[in-house]
Amino acid sequence: MPKIVDHDERRRHIVDALWRVVNRDGASEVSVRHVAAEAGMPKSSIGHYVGTMPQLLGLAVDELIQQVTDEAISLDLFDLDTSKVVDVLSTLIPVDKERRNQSGIWLIVLSQAPGDPEVAAVLERLNGAFYETIVELLTMMTKQGLMAEDREITLDARRLHALVDGLSMQSLTDAQARSRADIRAILQAEVAALASPAHASVN
Repeated sequence: MPKIVDHDERRRHIVDALWRVVNRDGASEVSVRHVAAEAGMPKSSIGHYVGTMPQLLGLAVDELIQQVTDEAISLDLFDLDTSKVVDVLSTLIPVDKERRNQSGIWLIVLSQAPGDPEVAAVLERLNGAFYETIVELLTMMTKQGLMAEDREITLDARRLHALVDGLSMQSLTDAQARSRADIRAILQAEVAALASPAHASVN
């Protein structure tokens, strides 16, 4: 009988190989050739099980989105205080070596998106996921009295998304300039600005 191949398992194996390359050599070394070598497979197998390089990047980004989403959910958005809000926003920013390595994929997607529609779609998916996380967080803050009710959530979400992207870029390109403590202090100031005066003074 012919051997039955589990395509999902092979894709999982290939994405795991990609992350090993990222963590060992850096995101700049990610290529079909390097990932195939790490996975112990011919380059043609990457195309067969995953598709194009943009599709491989898409799988990695989807995994990164899921990881960040799971981490944010684990913090319990139904029982927030200002410190926990900062914790949730911090999940969107690479503040340690492992996350900085992983988020190097974001820099690759950013650099390739203008000239590649497939990569641009991956970037749009990533931006959309982070924006929706921020919108959900601000909505829960408003419901729990941590944010002034007259604020425009979508505008504040866009502003916070821009801040998160900026801090992420600085953390990735100059980790010494933006330490974990510095990033947290900046986020705390932003959260305080969103809070109603009564809650801001308490927290």
